Amino acid sequence: RLSASFMLAAVGAQLTLLGEKSARNDRDRQIAFQAAEAALGDAEIDIMGPNSASNSRNDQMDSRTLQLFVEGCGTTADNRGLCSTNTNTTPFYKSIDFEETGNSRRYVTLGEYTGRATGFATGSSALPAQLPRYIIETIAYNPIQGSNAQHKAFLVTALGYGLNQQTQVMLQSVIFKPNLKC
Repeated sequence: RLSASFMLAAVGAQLTLLGEKSARNDRDRQIAFQAAEAALGDAEIDIMGPNSASNSRNDQMDSRTLQLFVEGCGTTADNRGLCSTNTNTTPFYKSIDFEETGNSRRYVTLGEYTGRATGFATGSSALPAQLPRYIIETIAYNPIQGSNAQHKAFLVTALGYGLNQQTQVMLQSVIFKPNLKC
């Protein structure tokens, strides 16, 4: 009888620990998901505005104004994270090293072109391990059926981190910004 009681107690303790570990992993994934959503929102402001950051580039991006976009994704202060239409079968997000640091990286961190990183802390308590990041690539888009107009939309790929840097969530969104100067 006593050994059966110990066995039940041990199984109960294991189940409790397993439940706690599962809840911790879920919380970590939720934090990464929310960070990736924040990066999608930042990219939308980068493209659409309103953006009062000194290095704002939203006036230079619409469905036909694409000179900032470069093959393989830009690395300069003007075109970082801006990728021209992908002609390869491998998606851009698989060829970008999102862990690279420095000025030659091919992704944008949250707030880099919008100033929105203020107040987005990382690395302590219940906060993401790193700032979320994103790339923007052009994709073909024809908003008017039957028209020969050549427009582009923007495919945003965002990466968010959880408490553990290994916990990552990637989200994508398509944004169309019409050329209002037609």
